[in-house]
Amino acid sequence: MDRTMRWLAMAGAAVLLASVLVTIISVTGRYGFGMPVPGDYELVEILCGVAVFLFFPYTHAAQGNITAEFFTAALPERYRVALDVFHDLVFALAAAILAWRLGHGFADKFASGETSIMIRIPLWWGYGVAVLSMGLVALVCLWRITRGIRALWR
Repeated sequence: MDRTMRWLAMAGAAVLLASVLVTIISVTGRYGFGMPVPGDYELVEILCGVAVFLFFPYTHAAQGNITAEFFTAALPERYRVALDVFHDLVFALAAAILAWRLGHGFADKFASGETSIMIRIPLWWGYGVAVLSMGLVALVCLWRITRGIRALWR
């Protein structure tokens, strides 16, 4: 699972880099030659959304999410671990619900063949990435819960 999350994060970085390149090319084309990239806003919007979802599993597994430790820093280690387990339980539930609802969105977009307005990119593939990512986040949360419970029983 670790390798999969790393590959997804690297894919997210590549997608984010692609959105940067599209922006640079479009701005250069717009102001230098009067020819921007058609649908650049749509493309960057979709690419950035996909990149965020690709980063989610690795970020959570690496404990890279922003936390408010101001209130919990003084707590004993056991209480912090218990809070982390509770947080992961809530986050697993939220990720599973998001994966479920995004799955419905994926099925709807795939069945309807809906595309973006300007450049006609099918919208279903972005939903597919989001479903897989949220499913993996839920699994990461479950893995972290088991690890936390083991730490509490020591």
